[in-house]
Amino acid sequence: MRISRGLTAAAIGIASLTALLTGTGAQAADHPASQQERIVWIRSSKPIELPLGTDYRTDLARQRSAAKVETLPDTETPQAPSPSSETDEQQIAQESGETYVAEPGHAAAGQRLRTASTLTKEQCRAMADAHDDAGKIINHFSFCRWGYNTAVKLNGQGGVEGMVRFRETEIGTGSDNMRDATVEIHTDQVVASGKFNDSALMSFQVTPAGWPSASSCKVADISSNPFTTTVGDWRDEYIAYGLVSAKGSGTGPDDIATCVYNHHWKVTGGGATTPWSDGPSNGMRFDSSKSLGSNFYDAGVIFDRVTPSFFYDRAQNDTEGVAKHIYDALYKPQTTYPTKAGKVIPGDIWNGHWRPLHRNWTRYDADAAETTRKNRNAKDAACRGLSRPDDSHQCDEFPFASTKEGAGLGDNNFSVRYVPGKENEQAGRELGNWYGTDRILHNNAYGIYVK
Repeated sequence: MRISRGLTAAAIGIASLTALLTGTGAQAADHPASQQERIVWIRSSKPIELPLGTDYRTDLARQRSAAKVETLPDTETPQAPSPSSETDEQQIAQESGETYVAEPGHAAAGQRLRTASTLTKEQCRAMADAHDDAGKIINHFSFCRWGYNTAVKLNGQGGVEGMVRFRETEIGTGSDNMRDATVEIHTDQVVASGKFNDSALMSFQVTPAGWPSASSCKVADISSNPFTTTVGDWRDEYIAYGLVSAKGSGTGPDDIATCVYNHHWKVTGGGATTPWSDGPSNGMRFDSSKSLGSNFYDAGVIFDRVTPSFFYDRAQNDTEGVAKHIYDALYKPQTTYPTKAGKVIPGDIWNGHWRPLHRNWTRYDADAAETTRKNRNAKDAACRGLSRPDDSHQCDEFPFASTKEGAGLGDNNFSVRYVPGKENEQAGRELGNWYGTDRILHNNAYGIYVK
């Protein structure tokens, strides 16, 4: 981790990119001389080549489609993103369509599962879609994003008189045992020219926004924020910082808090200072839940802008009957019992569908306890309409008893079937272990994937 040196030069303001490219807008009309001070931040999926003296508009237009170029917002002072509640985060997850498939755990009683692992920067760059503002959530505990940031200093005629470009790789790691996440920043492939050469100063700053209060999320474990060093030093730089939330800073029985954070960059050199770039944001959720069972810690932090899916395999001998039941429920509901015309059973979030399940923790509140009671009673009533093969079989239901979409919902969009008891119990253990491993809390949305 680097030690920061102070940066005192003031940032200058800029007009919109539209005004820059078209010469329109109040500032351009009222202050033509200000055109000489234009500085633009852009982000791209590939390196942007803008040689000194060339026309910025022409060169950028030529490369825009191939490199997925966008203009970053910028401000004179780094601005914190807007706070985001748990409900807002789930809405973002739904709109983004981001998902992943989690494998069964097969954990023995008392054995704690762990899924948090740190990616290398090479692994991140190999799997993340460069320039995707949302980044790539590998699972609830691993996030990565990368892209090229470029600051361009223009003269009064739109010509390039200074540029600094670098690749920024961001790796986030959640936690399954404390309310503390880590974000790593790696920079490389630095190119500097004109006013912004290697001796110019470049600064990095992270700004968080917490919910339900600003103090719900804080930056920790960083020597200086902002951190400043020469452009040349950023050619192979590494910074790590923490985002933390104290117990008791959240809401509800799970003590939930959320955090949204942005990265900002600024360059000063050759008598010019860029504004602070306002990079893409990301979100995470902290919790201190008691709903996961004694095998799991009652504190953790996940990247929550994703809707996970749990996986069952019809070829897995110890859960075969349950997997086949869920497969029929999801993809052939007309073959399931009880019968209903036009039956659609939730759980599928794939191939353009959005019919997630939502976990119901019985002890969350009185409504959750009532949902459990209704699920159990409706399931038992439906099972009485089936013939039990023998005492070794149990009546399995889907959606699961631990969901808000269970049989007790009252719409008959569910299925019951007798399956071998050992398979039913094993499938239930796997689901419970996954709830704990992935920190699936009360009312969290998820899908089911069966092959």
